[in-house]
Amino acid sequence: MSRRQAIRFRRLRAVGEESAWRRHLQGKGGAFLLLLASLVLGIALYLAPRGWYAWRAITMSQDFTDAHWNDMDGVERAWKTLPLIPAFERGDEREVQAFLESQPLITAVFDRFDRRRLWVREGDRLIPGDPSSPKGILYLNWLAHAEAAQRFDWVPPKDQDPDSGKIATIVLLADRWMVIKRWKPGDPSVERFLKVTLRPNAEIRVGLIQQSDLEHADKLEVQEWGKDPHLQADPFRIATYDPTISVLTTNAFGPGWQLVCIPSTPSPSNLANEQLIRQYWIVRYISFFIGFGTLLGFWLRHRTRQRAMLDADRLASMTHSLKTPLAILKFRCDTLRLGRLDQDQADEELMKLGAEVDQLTLMIENGLRAIRGDERTGPTQVIDSSWIRAALEDLRPGYELENRNLDLRLGPEQGLASPGSLRSALLTLVENSLLHGAGRVTVETSAHGKRMQIRVHDEGKGLDAKELSVLGKPYQRLREEGKEGFLHEGQGLGLSLLLQVAEREGWGLAFESAPGEGFSAELEIQRA
Repeated sequence: MSRRQAIRFRRLRAVGEESAWRRHLQGKGGAFLLLLASLVLGIALYLAPRGWYAWRAITMSQDFTDAHWNDMDGVERAWKTLPLIPAFERGDEREVQAFLESQPLITAVFDRFDRRRLWVREGDRLIPGDPSSPKGILYLNWLAHAEAAQRFDWVPPKDQDPDSGKIATIVLLADRWMVIKRWKPGDPSVERFLKVTLRPNAEIRVGLIQQSDLEHADKLEVQEWGKDPHLQADPFRIATYDPTISVLTTNAFGPGWQLVCIPSTPSPSNLANEQLIRQYWIVRYISFFIGFGTLLGFWLRHRTRQRAMLDADRLASMTHSLKTPLAILKFRCDTLRLGRLDQDQADEELMKLGAEVDQLTLMIENGLRAIRGDERTGPTQVIDSSWIRAALEDLRPGYELENRNLDLRLGPEQGLASPGSLRSALLTLVENSLLHGAGRVTVETSAHGKRMQIRVHDEGKGLDAKELSVLGKPYQRLREEGKEGFLHEGQGLGLSLLLQVAEREGWGLAFESAPGEGFSAELEIQRA
């Protein structure tokens, strides 16, 4: 036996059965959560490109460091290596010259066995140092401290180095020899040292920089010795070169010094940096479009809900506007049914019935067109005093029943409007004056420029500014102060429909009132 579940059972909630938290989410609580989520999303989308840029910069820097770690390690090991010093007597032997050529950073040599003699470098040879000279006193002081420390490599502290932060110094200790090496950024000796130490295809620039310079790059200047084809990197290029920079944190060069290498073309417009900046803007554009799409989705959802509510209001307003014409039809039908009219009067009433049905049909078509979103107006015709008088004549029995006067002061002005829409608007205004106003109701016409004005005024109690500001909103009904309930029956939809019709037809509509001065409504249409 085969069985097909075409539709799955689901329990439908009755109106008002929703739980409190569900109603809260659909109300102000949901709006607050939506606003909070939008705020969090906006902050995340704003920070995402920055976070991605920082992560990508760290990744590229790490990749660059991994690729050139051996070169930087080789520079540090060469700096800390004590070379094999050949035996010499004068200091200008060919072996000494070859040794000094391979060790460009050596500035002094100290023989611990041969009368503890100090030799100082001068070009490509060694000369005996003067122990009484400032340089000789400084060097011998360093050598004595290094020898007392019994360390293979010794770096002078800041209080013993007058060139601290400007020149890096190291003292290397062996059984017989002690040497002093000095790295002065930008010096030709450093250039020769790097040429000997680095691989021919290393494609990097190496330099020393103080941590304070890295943190205050705005105070640095571009140095000529940092340009092509030098192998050194000046502090400005090191501090401003981003993101492919590799920093080796070590104490081998003295307090505050860091060994850094950057690509061989130290320019902010290098290919890697350009690519990273381009990717950064791509991510920022993607974040922008995601945020824009999200906001657009929220806006479209809001517009859809507003449109649904508007359609519901229009439908309710249209049904409300049918109440008066249907009442008039019922009155005519009752008159015919009772047989109180002769044949000619009955025929006339039947013709009026047909006209009323045509007006109802047109009104329903206009209402359905508004609900479907068709903003086009219906066919227009010339509106004059006789047309207005005929349209309002059906309301006279209601005024006579209430012992009220309907005074028509119609001039020769003529206008252009859709007759069905205008008739519905006039009936709404005059009927509201009958139901909600008092005393005489006056309908008068006038012309101002290219507009024809139709003014409806009653002598009722009038409205204050607050009541006037909410007039025309759906389901807005007036209460009498100090009493329960509403002043009149109805749903407060008549003027709401009138506002929608006036907006669709391009009419002008204004309300004017004050306590004790009655109520006026002014409708403006195109002048013929």
